[in-house]
Amino acid sequence: MDDVGKNNAEEKVINRHEIRYVMLRERKKVTEDSLPNEKENAVDEFKTLYILIFSHTAAKETVSWLTELLTRSQHDGGADLLVRVTNVKNEGVVVEIGASDIRLLEAAEALEITKEDRHGNIREFIFSSLDLFLKPGVSMDNLLSTSEKQRVILEEIMGIRSMDKKKLVGYPDIVLYPGQSIIQVCKINGIITFMYPLHEPSELEVLKRKWTFTSLPMGDVRNYFGEAVAFYFAFIYFYTWALLPPAIIGAIQSVISFDISRSYIFFAIFKMIWLTLFLERWKRKSNELAYTWGTLRLVNIPKLHPTFRGMHMHIDPVTKRHVPVYPAYKRHFKVYCISLPLIVLCLIFAIVVMLVYFQIEEMVIAEFDDESFESWIITQLPGIIYAILVYVMNVIYAYVANILTEWENHRTQDSFDNHRIVKLLLFEFVNNFIAMGYIAFYQQDLNMLKWQIAVMMIVNQLFNQFQVAVLPFLLQKYHQKWKTKTSANLSTRMKCILEQRDMWSYEGTYDDYLEIFTQFGYVFLFSSVFPLAAIIAVFDNIIEVWMDGFKLCYSYQRPQARPVKGIGVWQIAFEVLSILAVMSNCALISMSPLVRSYAPDMSLSSWLLVAVAIEHVIIAVKMTLAYLISDVPKWVTVAIQRAQYESLQALKIERKEKTLYMLKTMKMKHAAKTD
Repeated sequence: MDDVGKNNAEEKVINRHEIRYVMLRERKKVTEDSLPNEKENAVDEFKTLYILIFSHTAAKETVSWLTELLTRSQHDGGADLLVRVTNVKNEGVVVEIGASDIRLLEAAEALEITKEDRHGNIREFIFSSLDLFLKPGVSMDNLLSTSEKQRVILEEIMGIRSMDKKKLVGYPDIVLYPGQSIIQVCKINGIITFMYPLHEPSELEVLKRKWTFTSLPMGDVRNYFGEAVAFYFAFIYFYTWALLPPAIIGAIQSVISFDISRSYIFFAIFKMIWLTLFLERWKRKSNELAYTWGTLRLVNIPKLHPTFRGMHMHIDPVTKRHVPVYPAYKRHFKVYCISLPLIVLCLIFAIVVMLVYFQIEEMVIAEFDDESFESWIITQLPGIIYAILVYVMNVIYAYVANILTEWENHRTQDSFDNHRIVKLLLFEFVNNFIAMGYIAFYQQDLNMLKWQIAVMMIVNQLFNQFQVAVLPFLLQKYHQKWKTKTSANLSTRMKCILEQRDMWSYEGTYDDYLEIFTQFGYVFLFSSVFPLAAIIAVFDNIIEVWMDGFKLCYSYQRPQARPVKGIGVWQIAFEVLSILAVMSNCALISMSPLVRSYAPDMSLSSWLLVAVAIEHVIIAVKMTLAYLISDVPKWVTVAIQRAQYESLQALKIERKEKTLYMLKTMKMKHAAKTD
């Protein structure tokens, strides 16, 4: 590197720090005591990205202390953010949070956010190489999407932690455990009542226009809601299109015969092979999206769960930072000695409810055994009531599972998520599918099984859509109409903030994936009995995609943007369910009268052995297909290798320039000494 290049490089560094110094020096906190006197044309000093709302009963010293921590320099243990504090009468203290462009970009580099550079390569964002990411028409302030900026803000405010056990300022009765998130402590204790990222009206309007029954703007969904939400929509969209062949086959199957026949055996085997092809093709699609969105090579450094309570601090061997520690044996005791027995009791209760339902149904059928329409209606009521009861039990259990998982005090977010999902899946499987297995393999009433599957699918869909989309929208409209009378003196900005406060909170994609998981089981666990399930699922999913988009755009607060590589543990859940589908369908086929008529002298146990043999053959075919189909497309592999090669070449050039510069400096010093 020559002297001119060296001087230019030093000048860029100096300018960068000068810019940062000026922005930090000019930063200030604006405090407004009341909104009625707020000027409508006040100019915002920064773009509000995140909202914290303190209770109107919160101690003033607590609010002042936390807002000071938010604006304090990072070197002093703060978040180095911009805030605007507004005291709204009878509503609480509203804290609007933003950050300078420099701060956002520096934090984006620390979080290893990936961006596409001007050459089309996906790489980690580097602040010192800012020019590499600035494409024509892209300025520094819009280099990051609003979801990425909000993710940065959330990481910074949740990163304000207590290093030593002490009391919360303003609340001497509240203990801060080592490493505990101070913001989370305030939220748990009701000091902070609301915490959410703001919707971006202009971007949201564009998304609403593009999102229709026939169009899903995946890139816009990812940019606005983040990768976690985008992967859910990508999966359900891919799954719906993949359901078309089984749906067509199911329609043909229903036309051919209404009983299990030779065609059913063929179609059942086809669907079981299709399951493998679908899941393997999704892996490829998932990796394509992960590469395009920059999360394929995401390094999962364990992140502390916000509610984790440590007992002391120690140095993490990976990050070399102080982290809180909680004894593993205490957590294991909670998980295996308290939570597990409670979960087993819940599962037993679900089985008892199922058995009671079947007894009541038998009594009703015995009482109303004539062929009138009224009797038919009455005999179907137990099934409909049971479907509603299953839905209610799922909702209650989900709440219990969340409380138990929080109480277990898991250290990382991944550990918390996995334990919660396992609890939900266990109950979901027992509550929804054990009854089907009882009807299929104990009562052996296939007509009843068909009806039960249809009722469960339709009732679940109706209740889910009403609860998660229609009800929140209606309540929000009613609440806004009532609030309009009491918010006449508020500014337009504050009205928007409070309107979003009153929206429902989106807790994540757990419930959405659970719906698809349950539907997946209904469609394929007993596909040889009810081929029309795939057709119902296609129509359900078309409505589901649109309704989920409707609730996120109109009725819910903006979700927290989370970077993910795919659908995570749900991939394993669907694969396990596909293997169970092979087992259940092989057993159903072996029990069919038509199949057993081919060898009437064989006992049922012999037929079950044949079914097990066929099942192993199909599973072997599934494993072979899974091995032959690569999880990562070739073009993605080539793109990753090209980016690695270019990075290596750039590193070599940089080292060479440094070596030449050092040699030149040494020669100049040697020449100076000689003179």
